[in-house]
Amino acid sequence: MPTINALRQDERRPGRYHLHLDDGRMLTLGETVVVSERLSAGLALDEGAITRLLEAEEERTLIDRAARYLAARPRSRAEVRRRLLRPAPGKPAPAAEAIERALDRMERWGYLDDASFAAYWTEQRDRFSPRSASAVRQELRQRGVDAETAAASALPEDDEERAVAAGRKRLRALASADQRDFALRMSGYLQRRGFSYGVTRAAVRRLWDEARSGSGGLPDSLDALDDPDDAHEPDSDPW
Repeated sequence: MPTINALRQDERRPGRYHLHLDDGRMLTLGETVVVSERLSAGLALDEGAITRLLEAEEERTLIDRAARYLAARPRSRAEVRRRLLRPAPGKPAPAAEAIERALDRMERWGYLDDASFAAYWTEQRDRFSPRSASAVRQELRQRGVDAETAAASALPEDDEERAVAAGRKRLRALASADQRDFALRMSGYLQRRGFSYGVTRAAVRRLWDEARSGSGGLPDSLDALDDPDDAHEPDSDPW
Protein backbone atom coordinates (compact mmCIF):
# COMPACT_ATOMS: atom_id res chain seq x y z
CA MET A 1 0.00 0.00 0.00
CA PRO A 2 1.53 3.35 -1.02
CA THR A 3 2.64 5.64 1.78
CA ILE A 4 3.12 9.41 1.75
CA ASN A 5 6.87 10.13 1.85
CA ALA A 6 6.58 13.91 1.86
CA LEU A 7 4.06 16.70 1.57
CA ARG A 8 5.55 19.93 0.23
CA GLN A 9 3.96 23.28 -0.48
CA ASP A 10 4.38 24.61 -4.01
CA GLU A 11 6.72 27.61 -3.79
CA ARG A 12 5.16 29.36 -6.77
CA ARG A 13 1.49 28.65 -6.09
CA PRO A 14 0.33 29.28 -2.52
CA GLY A 15 -2.34 26.86 -1.42
CA ARG A 16 -1.03 24.03 -3.64
CA TYR A 17 0.77 20.97 -2.25
CA HIS A 18 2.79 18.16 -3.81
CA LEU A 19 2.14 14.80 -2.21
CA HIS A 20 5.01 12.35 -2.85
CA LEU A 21 4.28 8.62 -2.55
CA ASP A 22 6.89 5.96 -1.89
CA ASP A 23 6.03 4.25 -5.18
CA GLY A 24 7.30 7.27 -7.11
CA ARG A 25 3.96 8.94 -7.85
CA MET A 26 3.30 12.59 -7.06
CA LEU A 27 -0.17 14.10 -6.56
CA THR A 28 -0.78 17.84 -6.68
CA LEU A 29 -3.63 18.84 -4.39
CA GLY A 30 -5.20 22.05 -3.12
CA GLU A 31 -4.96 23.06 0.52
CA THR A 32 -8.69 22.43 1.00
CA VAL A 33 -8.28 18.74 0.12
CA VAL A 34 -5.07 18.37 2.13
CA VAL A 35 -6.67 19.81 5.25
CA SER A 36 -10.06 18.09 4.91
CA GLU A 37 -8.44 14.68 4.35
CA ARG A 38 -5.84 15.25 7.11
CA LEU A 39 -2.97 14.25 4.86
CA SER A 40 0.52 14.02 6.33
CA ALA A 41 3.81 12.20 5.83
CA GLY A 42 3.68 8.56 6.84
CA LEU A 43 -0.02 8.12 6.01
CA ALA A 44 -0.76 4.97 3.98
CA LEU A 45 -3.20 5.27 1.10
CA ASP A 46 -4.85 2.43 -0.79
CA GLU A 47 -5.80 2.86 -4.44
CA GLY A 48 -9.38 3.69 -3.52
CA ALA A 49 -8.22 6.52 -1.25
CA ILE A 50 -5.95 7.88 -3.99
CA THR A 51 -8.84 7.83 -6.45
CA ARG A 52 -11.05 9.69 -3.99
CA LEU A 53 -8.33 12.31 -3.46
CA LEU A 54 -8.03 12.91 -7.20
CA GLU A 55 -11.82 13.17 -7.54
CA ALA A 56 -12.00 15.60 -4.62
CA GLU A 57 -9.27 17.73 -6.18
CA GLU A 58 -11.02 17.79 -9.54
CA GLU A 59 -14.30 18.75 -7.86
CA ARG A 60 -12.56 21.51 -5.90
CA THR A 61 -11.02 22.89 -9.10
CA LEU A 62 -14.39 22.88 -10.83
CA ILE A 63 -16.07 24.63 -7.89
CA ASP A 64 -13.38 27.31 -7.95
CA ARG A 65 -13.94 27.86 -11.69
CA ALA A 66 -17.70 28.00 -11.18
CA ALA A 67 -17.35 30.49 -8.31
CA ARG A 68 -15.29 32.82 -10.50
CA TYR A 69 -17.90 32.56 -13.25
CA LEU A 70 -20.68 33.36 -10.77
CA ALA A 71 -18.85 36.39 -9.40
CA ALA A 72 -20.17 38.66 -12.19
CA ARG A 73 -23.85 37.75 -11.77
CA PRO A 74 -26.13 34.81 -10.91
CA ARG A 75 -26.28 32.02 -13.50
CA SER A 76 -28.46 29.02 -14.16
CA ARG A 77 -27.14 25.52 -13.52
CA ALA A 78 -27.06 24.89 -17.28
CA GLU A 79 -25.00 28.03 -17.90
CA VAL A 80 -22.43 26.97 -15.31
CA ARG A 81 -22.37 23.44 -16.73
CA ARG A 82 -21.68 24.75 -20.23
CA ARG A 83 -18.85 26.89 -18.88
CA LEU A 84 -17.26 24.02 -16.98
CA LEU A 85 -17.42 21.70 -19.99
CA ARG A 86 -15.00 24.05 -21.72
CA PRO A 87 -11.50 22.84 -20.81
CA ALA A 88 -9.15 25.18 -19.00
CA PRO A 89 -6.14 26.30 -21.09
CA GLY A 90 -3.68 23.47 -21.54
CA LYS A 91 -5.87 20.91 -19.78
CA PRO A 92 -8.26 18.18 -20.94
CA ALA A 93 -12.01 18.67 -20.65
CA PRO A 94 -13.30 17.56 -17.23
CA ALA A 95 -15.48 14.49 -16.91
CA ALA A 96 -19.23 15.15 -17.04
CA GLU A 97 -19.69 13.13 -13.83
CA ALA A 98 -17.23 15.38 -11.97
CA ILE A 99 -19.05 18.47 -13.20
CA GLU A 100 -22.40 17.16 -11.98
CA ARG A 101 -20.92 16.38 -8.55
CA ALA A 102 -19.55 19.92 -8.33
CA LEU A 103 -22.88 21.42 -9.42
CA ASP A 104 -24.79 19.29 -6.91
CA ARG A 105 -22.52 20.48 -4.11
CA MET A 106 -22.95 24.11 -5.13
CA GLU A 107 -26.73 23.65 -5.15
CA ARG A 108 -26.59 22.21 -1.63
CA TRP A 109 -24.53 25.22 -0.54
CA GLY A 110 -27.05 27.59 -2.12
CA TYR A 111 -24.75 29.02 -4.81
CA LEU A 112 -26.87 27.58 -7.62
CA ASP A 113 -30.66 27.90 -7.66
CA ASP A 114 -32.56 28.13 -10.94
CA ALA A 115 -35.65 29.62 -9.27
CA SER A 116 -33.60 32.42 -7.72
CA PHE A 117 -31.78 32.96 -11.00
CA ALA A 118 -35.08 33.21 -12.91
CA ALA A 119 -36.42 35.75 -10.42
CA TYR A 120 -33.19 37.77 -10.71
CA TRP A 121 -33.27 37.68 -14.52
CA THR A 122 -36.91 38.78 -14.66
CA GLU A 123 -36.34 41.60 -12.17
CA GLN A 124 -33.32 42.86 -14.13
CA ARG A 125 -35.29 42.78 -17.39
CA ASP A 126 -38.20 44.65 -15.80
CA ARG A 127 -35.85 47.27 -14.41
CA PHE A 128 -33.50 47.89 -17.33
CA SER A 129 -35.02 46.50 -20.52
CA PRO A 130 -38.69 45.54 -20.10
CA ARG A 131 -40.16 42.98 -22.47
CA SER A 132 -43.07 40.58 -22.49
CA ALA A 133 -43.40 37.60 -20.17
CA SER A 134 -43.18 35.25 -23.14
CA ALA A 135 -39.93 36.90 -24.29
CA VAL A 136 -38.45 36.66 -20.79
CA ARG A 137 -39.53 33.03 -20.49
CA GLN A 138 -37.87 32.28 -23.83
CA GLU A 139 -34.63 33.86 -22.61
CA LEU A 140 -34.76 31.76 -19.45
CA ARG A 141 -35.39 28.59 -21.44
CA GLN A 142 -32.38 29.42 -23.63
CA ARG A 143 -30.35 29.54 -20.43
CA GLY A 144 -31.47 26.09 -19.39
CA VAL A 145 -34.22 26.98 -16.91
CA ASP A 146 -37.09 24.49 -17.03
CA ALA A 147 -40.44 25.63 -18.43
CA GLU A 148 -42.30 25.53 -15.10
CA THR A 149 -39.70 27.65 -13.28
CA ALA A 150 -39.53 30.13 -16.15
CA ALA A 151 -43.33 30.46 -16.28
CA ALA A 152 -43.57 31.06 -12.53
CA SER A 153 -41.01 33.86 -12.74
CA ALA A 154 -42.49 35.92 -15.60
CA LEU A 155 -46.26 36.38 -15.38
CA PRO A 156 -48.23 37.62 -18.43
CA GLU A 157 -50.66 39.52 -16.18
CA ASP A 158 -47.91 42.12 -15.70
CA ASP A 159 -47.31 42.65 -19.42
CA GLU A 160 -49.22 45.92 -19.77
CA GLU A 161 -47.19 47.54 -17.00
CA ARG A 162 -44.01 46.17 -18.56
CA ALA A 163 -45.01 47.59 -21.94
CA VAL A 164 -45.74 51.02 -20.46
CA ALA A 165 -42.38 50.97 -18.64
CA ALA A 166 -40.61 50.04 -21.86
CA GLY A 167 -42.45 52.70 -23.82
CA ARG A 168 -41.52 55.45 -21.39
CA LYS A 169 -37.92 54.97 -22.44
CA ARG A 170 -38.98 56.01 -25.97
CA LEU A 171 -41.09 59.07 -25.12
CA ARG A 172 -38.25 61.54 -25.52
CA ALA A 173 -37.42 60.20 -29.00
CA LEU A 174 -41.08 60.56 -30.03
CA ALA A 175 -41.68 63.97 -28.45
CA SER A 176 -42.37 65.66 -31.79
CA ALA A 177 -44.38 62.81 -33.38
CA ASP A 178 -47.98 63.36 -34.33
CA GLN A 179 -50.69 60.94 -33.19
CA ARG A 180 -50.42 58.45 -36.04
CA ASP A 181 -46.62 58.48 -36.21
CA PHE A 182 -46.45 58.03 -32.43
CA ALA A 183 -48.82 55.02 -32.61
CA LEU A 184 -46.94 53.36 -35.47
CA ARG A 185 -43.46 53.81 -34.07
CA MET A 186 -44.29 53.04 -30.44
CA SER A 187 -46.28 49.96 -31.46
CA GLY A 188 -43.39 48.60 -33.49
CA TYR A 189 -41.00 49.26 -30.62
CA LEU A 190 -43.17 47.37 -28.14
CA GLN A 191 -43.99 44.48 -30.44
CA ARG A 192 -40.30 43.88 -31.06
CA ARG A 193 -40.11 43.26 -27.32
CA GLY A 194 -42.64 40.50 -27.60
CA PHE A 195 -45.79 42.30 -26.47
CA SER A 196 -49.08 41.16 -28.01
CA TYR A 197 -51.31 43.37 -30.12
CA GLY A 198 -53.81 43.84 -27.29
CA VAL A 199 -51.18 44.72 -24.71
CA THR A 200 -49.41 47.01 -27.17
CA ARG A 201 -52.62 48.84 -28.08
CA ALA A 202 -53.52 49.48 -24.43
CA ALA A 203 -49.99 50.58 -23.56
CA VAL A 204 -49.73 52.94 -26.54
CA ARG A 205 -52.96 54.66 -25.53
CA ARG A 206 -51.66 55.20 -22.01
CA LEU A 207 -48.30 56.43 -23.27
CA TRP A 208 -49.90 58.88 -25.69
CA ASP A 209 -52.00 60.29 -22.87
CA GLU A 210 -48.91 60.62 -20.69
CA ALA A 211 -46.90 62.26 -23.45
CA ARG A 212 -49.64 64.68 -24.42
CA SER A 213 -51.13 65.21 -20.96
CA GLY A 214 -54.48 63.77 -22.05
CA SER A 215 -54.79 65.96 -25.16
CA GLY A 216 -56.49 63.23 -27.16
CA GLY A 217 -56.73 59.52 -27.69
CA LEU A 218 -55.36 57.40 -30.47
CA PRO A 219 -57.17 56.68 -33.71
CA ASP A 220 -59.45 53.64 -33.57
CA SER A 221 -57.55 51.95 -36.40
CA LEU A 222 -53.97 50.84 -35.78
CA ASP A 223 -53.50 48.74 -38.87
CA ALA A 224 -49.78 49.25 -39.33
CA LEU A 225 -48.34 48.29 -36.00
CA ASP A 226 -45.07 47.17 -37.55
CA ASP A 227 -44.17 49.99 -39.93
CA PRO A 228 -41.06 48.91 -41.93
CA ASP A 229 -39.88 52.52 -41.88
CA ASP A 230 -39.99 52.67 -38.08
CA ALA A 231 -36.61 53.60 -36.71
CA HIS A 232 -35.37 50.77 -34.47
CA GLU A 233 -33.48 51.78 -31.37
CA PRO A 234 -30.93 49.09 -30.45
CA ASP A 235 -31.50 47.29 -27.18
CA SER A 236 -29.29 48.18 -24.27
CA ASP A 237 -28.43 44.77 -22.74
CA PRO A 238 -26.07 44.70 -19.59
CA TRP A 239 -25.59 40.84 -19.57
